[in-house]
Amino acid sequence: MLAAAGGLVTGAAVGRSAFATPAAADPASRKGYVDVQVVSITDLHGYLQPPAPTDGGLITGAGGVTLQVGGVGYLAAQLKRLREGRVNSIFCSAGDNFSGWPYYVDSQNNEPTIEALNAMGLQFSSVGNHELDKGPEFLIKHMEHGVPYPAVGIDDSFIDSTGARFHGADFRYYSGNVLYKDSGKAIVPPYNVEWVTAPNGRRWPIGFIHLTVFGAEGADPTLGFNCSFQPTLTTMDEIETANRYAAELKRRNVNALAIVMHEGGYAGTDYNSGTSPTGPCFDIAHAVSPDIGAIITGHWHCRFNMMVPDPNGLPRPVVEAGYYGQVINEIQLALDPDTGEIVRELTLSTNHAVTHDLPVDEELQDIADYWTGQSDKLYATALARQTGDFTRIPNPDGESTLGNLVADFMVWDTLQSKQGHAELALCPAHPIVGAAALRGDLPYAKGTNPMDEDGLILFGEAWTAYGYDSPVVSVSITGDTLHQALEQQWQTQPDGSVKYGPLAVSAGVSYRYDTSKPVGQRVAPSDVTINGKPLDLGRRYRVAANSYTIEGRDGFPALMAFTDPVRHSLDHEGFIRYVRERRVLSPAPLGRAGSLTAVPAFAGPPYLPDQLPSDALSGPAIAPGQRC
Repeated sequence: MLAAAGGLVTGAAVGRSAFATPAAADPASRKGYVDVQVVSITDLHGYLQPPAPTDGGLITGAGGVTLQVGGVGYLAAQLKRLREGRVNSIFCSAGDNFSGWPYYVDSQNNEPTIEALNAMGLQFSSVGNHELDKGPEFLIKHMEHGVPYPAVGIDDSFIDSTGARFHGADFRYYSGNVLYKDSGKAIVPPYNVEWVTAPNGRRWPIGFIHLTVFGAEGADPTLGFNCSFQPTLTTMDEIETANRYAAELKRRNVNALAIVMHEGGYAGTDYNSGTSPTGPCFDIAHAVSPDIGAIITGHWHCRFNMMVPDPNGLPRPVVEAGYYGQVINEIQLALDPDTGEIVRELTLSTNHAVTHDLPVDEELQDIADYWTGQSDKLYATALARQTGDFTRIPNPDGESTLGNLVADFMVWDTLQSKQGHAELALCPAHPIVGAAALRGDLPYAKGTNPMDEDGLILFGEAWTAYGYDSPVVSVSITGDTLHQALEQQWQTQPDGSVKYGPLAVSAGVSYRYDTSKPVGQRVAPSDVTINGKPLDLGRRYRVAANSYTIEGRDGFPALMAFTDPVRHSLDHEGFIRYVRERRVLSPAPLGRAGSLTAVPAFAGPPYLPDQLPSDALSGPAIAPGQRC
């Protein structure tokens, strides 16, 4: 039996109904009703191959049992098993299907993920925040409709496993609360209606209302962890949006309703139950219209299967199916054959672990293996030459050749746009907090790849060296704000120690500091010059940086005082273009930053290259319960 705690039903046993009564759980009681199966995944993030045990490949079930999970070959096999023989089966996703962090999809513009989802028969998806990483045009024109964007065979539109050029998704994206800021129009439709077969030749509609996490545009750093940074977009309140479209669908005589949303919560570690639930999805579940019979969630990278009371006190499933292909949720609905309404007491919900005990689906595994092989070939593609080493290892003043290179790239990247040209750039070389954008070195000596040679920069080496799919942005800040950011390179820790996180600056910028002075007083404005002129505290400067940096996520909160943001390239992709177009790269002389005292700021780096995360090709690690 399910037990109530704090107003929530805190468990959802396999095959049990929302009301968990013997009559409701009796299959005979479902006779005469229209059976509908809704299976869903969320936050696949392009993990076509099984994730490593330390990267989401292990989950916990009842009694603390650990299971190995994931990989689209096993995901497809489990889906076929669950959907076999079902007349009315609907397969959907709660978002963040692509914007994948594995190198083998990320470097190929996430097109491998779309081919895999097409092959699995995904019917529709909510828009996740990461599906906006490259902007709504990329989502709609390229990923949905296959329009080349921007350059065929170089940046996208690769040849897929069938030998065909990328044609886009065979499914559609939806979101009711992501709007263009200027027009107020939704970027994609707010809901979709699926029709199911009923007895005597009748058909009944089911309406799926779609929501995206509030703040998904990522332009407001107070709204949580997002990578998109889309200042031309805005998001609306989830509850208000859901209720509005629920009422609209009811007026259209759609009597069975569900929410699929890229917003979630946390409810313990057992993938098929839930305890001590917390998070926005549970607040939404308590508040949205009782006409909605099921709520499918995502975004929090969590796994739970719960029944939560609606405003009238009637339970309905609220579920999240983990991430990286760990879990498939299955909701079984029973529709009244005369009205098409969901018979709530007959609703069943189960989370199925995507374990490796079924034979792998060969078609999907072949797709995953094909793209992995293609990414290996892409890695070995020659991009440019170099005349010296570009490394993250700082000199005593905290300056590195790679940091300077990336800062120079950022200014260049803004100059490729029609607006937002930057005068200077800031790049955390060793951030005090947050993920390091500098992820690998570019040594002159050849690496281990058979195609490498001394002085040659391969595609994969450049991709690995910098970036984690954060856009380069340009913003306006005052000279005073810039000065504060330079001071924030030194921060006093709770134990009284001082942590140093140097900022790399672009060519034309020079500053000197004095570590004998108190924290917050180490950089005199008179010791800062920009393009040969002293820093003017009252003037506004146009500055380029990664979005994480100007949002304060790298430990420089002063930069959050920016105005007039303009979004440019994603870090990986822009840097690849920069290296390719430069053809020959030479390390710039160090000296942009320097100490005025004999005591160096940097006695040694906070980490050496061999202490960095082993999977430097992936994005930032996400802990369970962390929104992404």
